[in-house]
Amino acid sequence: MLNFYMLSSGSRGNSTIIWDENDIIIIDCGISMKKFSEKTSELNIENLEKSIFISHEHSDHSSGARAISRKLKADVYSRNKTLEKLRMDNAYSINGEVAIGNFSITPIPVNHDAVDPVVYIIRNRGVKISVVSDLGVVDDSLLTEMKNSSIMAIEANHDTEMLKNGPYTEALKGRIRSDHGHLSNEQSAEAIYACASGETKIILTHLSEKNNTPDIALHTVKSHLLNRGRNYNSIEAASQEFGSTLYRL
Repeated sequence: MLNFYMLSSGSRGNSTIIWDENDIIIIDCGISMKKFSEKTSELNIENLEKSIFISHEHSDHSSGARAISRKLKADVYSRNKTLEKLRMDNAYSINGEVAIGNFSITPIPVNHDAVDPVVYIIRNRGVKISVVSDLGVVDDSLLTEMKNSSIMAIEANHDTEMLKNGPYTEALKGRIRSDHGHLSNEQSAEAIYACASGETKIILTHLSEKNNTPDIALHTVKSHLLNRGRNYNSIEAASQEFGSTLYRL
């Protein structure tokens, strides 16, 4: 059985775990070891081989990586420039697909204001999971990789009107809206429409606490898909405190 659980999602920390009977893949460690332990204490994953994949160096994706990797005795993987930025010498630099047990983990380069950001496509015995966050645009090559994912965890960072009228400086608003910023609800909806199937479980992630709400994000994406006749299995918005539903595939 393959399992998916987003532990936390938002500007104050992101981490996702995916596991089968042998291995657990941890995508990003932007939370503390204490919170990681609290969120996973009843999952019976202690005896699994653990591997950490970091998408980019920003603290909400990497701040807990050292402590968590040390405590769990987990190998760490990321792009070379990201590891240099984080000063993580005892980690593995990756360029392409990494095979771990029944998993294959593929980093896909994206546009974001980091040194070498990626998102991850995870496969396990015919099941595909996309964990896509912190990017300003979704290009055709990424859409191809995401197509027909069983789980699509994709950023829906901001509502464009809330961002426009919100408290951020104009410079920060411009950064968020840029091709190296974050996806809006509308951009997320367009990407989902382009590559979801009737079996896809959709998780909207990295919602801004000041420029978005779960209700607005869900309404925008659902309306976009409904109006265009795109079917899907389920949809939810992950949160900072509670993460996502625990999925068993």
